[in-house]
Amino acid sequence: MTTDTFSPADNAADIFRPALLLGLLCFLASLFCLELMALDNRISPLWYATAMMTAVVFRQRAARAALLLAACLCGTLGANALFFGLHWPTLAWSLINLLQSILGGLLLRRLLRREAPLDSLFSWCKMALAAGILMPLLGGLMALWWQHFSGGAPGLHFFATWVLSEVIGMLTLGPICLLWQPRYFQQLTQQALLEALATLTASLLLCCLALRFLPWPFTFVIVILFWVAVRLPRLEAFFVFFANVSLMSLMLAFHLIELHTTNPRFMVAAPWLPFLLVLIPSHIMTMVMYAFREEKKHIRASEVEKQRLMERITLANEAGGIGVWEWDVTRNQMNWDKRMFAIYELDASDRPTYEFWLSRLYPEDRELAKEAVRRALEEHQPFILECRIVTRLGIRYIRSQANIVFSPDGSAARMLGINQDVTELRQLNEALYQEKERMLITLDAIGEAVISVDEELRVNFMNPVAEQMSGWTQEQAEGKPISAILRITHGAYGAEMENILRCSLPNAAPVTDPDRDLILHNVSGEQFAIHYSMTPLKTLEGKNIGSVLVIQDVSESREILRRLHYSASHDTLTRLPNRASFEHQLKRLLLSAAEKQQHVLAFIDLDRFKAVNDSAGHAAGDALLRELAELMGRQLRGSDFLARLGGDEFGLLLPDSSLPDAQQAVQRIVNAVNDYRFLWEGKLHRIGASAGLTAINAYNCQSSEVLAQADLACYNAKHNGRGQLSVYETRLQREQQLALTHADIVRLIAQPVRWQAWAVSAPHKPQSANFHLLQARILDAQDHEVDVEAFRAGLTQAAQRQQLDEALLDSFFNHYAAGVARKALNVVLPLAAESLLAPRLDRLLERLHGGPLHGDLLIISLETSMLLSHAEELLPALQRLRQQGCRILLRHFGRNLDAFDRLPQEAIDFLQMAPDLIANVHCNLMDEMLLSIIHGQAQRLRIATVAGPVDLPAALSTLGSIGVDAVWGAAVNGGEPLNALLENSFFAIK
Repeated sequence: MTTDTFSPADNAADIFRPALLLGLLCFLASLFCLELMALDNRISPLWYATAMMTAVVFRQRAARAALLLAACLCGTLGANALFFGLHWPTLAWSLINLLQSILGGLLLRRLLRREAPLDSLFSWCKMALAAGILMPLLGGLMALWWQHFSGGAPGLHFFATWVLSEVIGMLTLGPICLLWQPRYFQQLTQQALLEALATLTASLLLCCLALRFLPWPFTFVIVILFWVAVRLPRLEAFFVFFANVSLMSLMLAFHLIELHTTNPRFMVAAPWLPFLLVLIPSHIMTMVMYAFREEKKHIRASEVEKQRLMERITLANEAGGIGVWEWDVTRNQMNWDKRMFAIYELDASDRPTYEFWLSRLYPEDRELAKEAVRRALEEHQPFILECRIVTRLGIRYIRSQANIVFSPDGSAARMLGINQDVTELRQLNEALYQEKERMLITLDAIGEAVISVDEELRVNFMNPVAEQMSGWTQEQAEGKPISAILRITHGAYGAEMENILRCSLPNAAPVTDPDRDLILHNVSGEQFAIHYSMTPLKTLEGKNIGSVLVIQDVSESREILRRLHYSASHDTLTRLPNRASFEHQLKRLLLSAAEKQQHVLAFIDLDRFKAVNDSAGHAAGDALLRELAELMGRQLRGSDFLARLGGDEFGLLLPDSSLPDAQQAVQRIVNAVNDYRFLWEGKLHRIGASAGLTAINAYNCQSSEVLAQADLACYNAKHNGRGQLSVYETRLQREQQLALTHADIVRLIAQPVRWQAWAVSAPHKPQSANFHLLQARILDAQDHEVDVEAFRAGLTQAAQRQQLDEALLDSFFNHYAAGVARKALNVVLPLAAESLLAPRLDRLLERLHGGPLHGDLLIISLETSMLLSHAEELLPALQRLRQQGCRILLRHFGRNLDAFDRLPQEAIDFLQMAPDLIANVHCNLMDEMLLSIIHGQAQRLRIATVAGPVDLPAALSTLGSIGVDAVWGAAVNGGEPLNALLENSFFAIK
């Protein structure tokens, strides 16, 4: 028998090797049993093959068992054929053995556990009864039937021999086959193997001597086998029993044992019955000893586990700072462990007592401790106490808990408890409590609503602001869904928000649309413009435990934004749309005009408005503008768009209107303004209006073209006598081009230049001048003054602009440079970009180098747009001027903030704001904000800012609050001729 014979392994590749080996074992076992037929040549008195096949059926699955049973059958038939030859009766007996084995194995499957078939004496009894008694009886009956069927003479001797041979074979070999495990010899230690071999040898020798020479030999054999059962483990003992039974059977077969009985007929019928008397007690003793060893092993394992448990408890107590104590109340004796001594700072030699324990407590806690002990002993209440003790480290907090052990009469006999130093835990709880208090106070104090929800969006906390905004108290809202507490809509009358987890406006609603902002409606009907955010709450492991919703009341900020939006798109004085809104609306009409729609654009310019402003003051001018804006609005349709473009200029868009209809509408406006009488402080003022119209259609839908055409038509209306309207015609463009001939331009350039000087000073020091801004004027053919900057802007040829600048430089350096140098005035000289390019720049530098005026008194003024367009060409010229001491000023810096990225900041000293940025800065919040941004950017680049012309003290105050470095205009000091400034003393020099 090998290690793989009864292995439950199911590898198809290795199934034939165990089958061949098992067949060989059955052959040898059957051959051994057939050798025992010396007493009776008809049937073997001992049969092992059935036990082996029964174990195969019990341990193997059907497919594998079939092959193994076939091998066993072949081995048995081979042994019978060797003894008796191939006869039909031998095949019949083998088939009966096979059938008996199959039935026995199936029955054992029902009765025993396959993983532990013989785990107790009861399971051995089931095996002995089923496979050792019941199945042999069934097999004997089948053998009697077959012998009768085949014509033989059945007898009691044949039946008894058959049954006893099967019973002895099953009891002898069956336990070994059921208990055998693969790799048995590999698992067996060398000491155990030697002990088993020694016991086997000794038992065989002793049994042989007892059977040969002692009286009542089987009694001695039982004692020997009992000794084997006590000494060896279960499987090894069954091996020794098998060897001894085999030895005794051989001795009986060869008549080496003399059996004596008073009934010879009994010996003839059952000569092998003593074997059962030997096997059954030995097997029972083996199973009893196995149960005893298992119980002992279990007890030892329990003791080891209990010891380990106690070690773990001790280690846990020491690690957790827990001390264990016991108090025998009846004898007033206390037992403390090491940790208790450490907690109370005692030596190992000290004897703790109840009185000592009380004395170590903080004085104020002793009465509390006595009362807790009394309630525990007399009223049988749980003993739980938290008290203080005084140690070398200061006051420590101790938590005590105990259970009471009662005596048979019901009185308290002992108290068993623990003490734990909870000072750190108490300090942590105190810190957490203080932190919680600070958090709650903070949440109560902040201006935002804070709502905490669980993972199912149910409310569990609300601060006072949240209660006020929602109209719910925390007690009312706790446990309710957040959707039932907060009603949020898109706009005051819009759709309700379906999902609170969406923290942004829907795509269909622009963010800038104030009517689609989120609105919170509380239960009282109040509305709050809100912005909210939701942040998840997570544990240290990242598990979501809820969220915190923070809601901000942005009603005030949204109102400010709404006002800013209104200020950005409307004129503050007249409440009409401003130039930006006008240009936006014009772009919309130009797009629709490209799709074959017809519109009209009109410019309206007030006549004699400056006279009212100068004579009656700016307050009168402002009041007049407001009244005229209202007057013009009453003459228009609801779809018409009237805007103030700046100063006394208005723009009018008439959508879906023909030119004749537009002429009638504009004419009504012109007539209304012409007929309007403005009364101010008892004085009557008359003004008028001039208007220019142009059509907007598919052939005329360029913004620059229609604006230029309407402006030209308005200029034509003014030129023709004012107080009328003019419609743009192509001839007007030609007339304008022919208005100034080349000879006129040459004549104007040759005219004497009149220089006007404007003092530039800090806003908060209007009586001191930093420098003077020079403006040049010339006289036209009608003796009207022409501003040189406007005249330069109308020149289309670079050569003409250069000639103009040459005339300006000649006039300045020939007539005024010496006086400026003598007075040490810092002056700003406006020039064109062409004048700073070689060789004209060289001539300017020669004048500075050889003349009385040095560069450190001269500030060169350039147009911002020209510098940005020709930065590469002009930058070397600016650097050469700065080397001579000149400073550079950029004039007309407008609303294009991107220009900062292209400025050569190292070559610029001053930025002069465009006049349209300054005109309404005192009453236009958007202009004020834009000017603040420009000033901040210039400061970052270390460039000073200049603003002007400033005509109103209110504007001067606003510019001062912004921090503009210098201002000029009527509010600072009225301009005066440069020659007068040089001839007379002036108020201050900074």
